[in-house]
Amino acid sequence: MTTLSQTALAPPQPAAVVAQYGRLVSSICWRMTRDQDAAREAAQEVWLAVLEGLPRFRGESSLSTWIYTIARRVVGRYAQARRTDSMRMLAVAYEADGELPAPDVPDLDHDLWVREMCDLCLCGMLQCLDPDVRLAYLLREVAELNYNDVALVLEVQPDAARQMVSRARRKLNRFMSGHCALANPTGACRCRMRRQVQGIDLPAEYARLRRTVQRARVFKESEELLPPKDYWLELSQAVA
Repeated sequence: MTTLSQTALAPPQPAAVVAQYGRLVSSICWRMTRDQDAAREAAQEVWLAVLEGLPRFRGESSLSTWIYTIARRVVGRYAQARRTDSMRMLAVAYEADGELPAPDVPDLDHDLWVREMCDLCLCGMLQCLDPDVRLAYLLREVAELNYNDVALVLEVQPDAARQMVSRARRKLNRFMSGHCALANPTGACRCRMRRQVQGIDLPAEYARLRRTVQRARVFKESEELLPPKDYWLELSQAVA
C-alpha cells in the first residue's frame, strides 16, 4: 500500500497530511515552547507553509523530513526567543510552597487537570535543553524518526544527531529519576504534584504502557495519556 511518504507522482492531499502529521507537529510546537498561544501560532505558520508547498512536493525527500524541516525553521524562532531554564531552578520551582491544590472551580475534571499539570511539568523539563538538542530529542523519541532523518532536519551529521539525543536522554533521565513520580514512582520525589499524581495512579498507567516497549519513553507515552494537542486539525477545519 502506498503511504504519504512514498507518494511521488502527485502531491499529498491536505486532509491526509493533517491526519498523519497534524498531532505530531502540534506536539512538537507545544513541547518546544510550553506556551499554548506560541505553539498555536507556530503550528499555524508551519501549516500555511506546508499548504503552500504541497503542490510542488514531488518526493525528493520523505514527506516527514520535508514537514519537520519546515517545523524546525518556524518553531526554532519561537524557542530561541525563550530563556533556557536549568534543571536546578526547575527542581526548586517544583518543590516550592508545598502541595499544589486543585483549582476551586465548578465542574472541575480533576483527572484531566492532573494530566494537564503533568504535561506542563514534562514540557518544563524540556525547556532545560538547548533548542536544537530539544528538537533532536523530540524528533527521535516522539516523532520516532531515525537518526539519518533527524540529521537531515537539523542539518547535522547522523553521529552528531545521535550524540544530541543521547545527551538529552541522560539529562532528562537524571532529573526525572529524582523528581518525577511518573518516571520513578518509588523515588524520593518532592514534586508539588506527587500526591495528586498518585491519587489517580498515573504511574500505573505508564507502567502498563512501558511493558509494551523495550525501554521507558515517558514523552512518547505521554502522547497517549496526557491531553492531546492538535492545532493543525483546528486550523484545517477553519480553512475548510
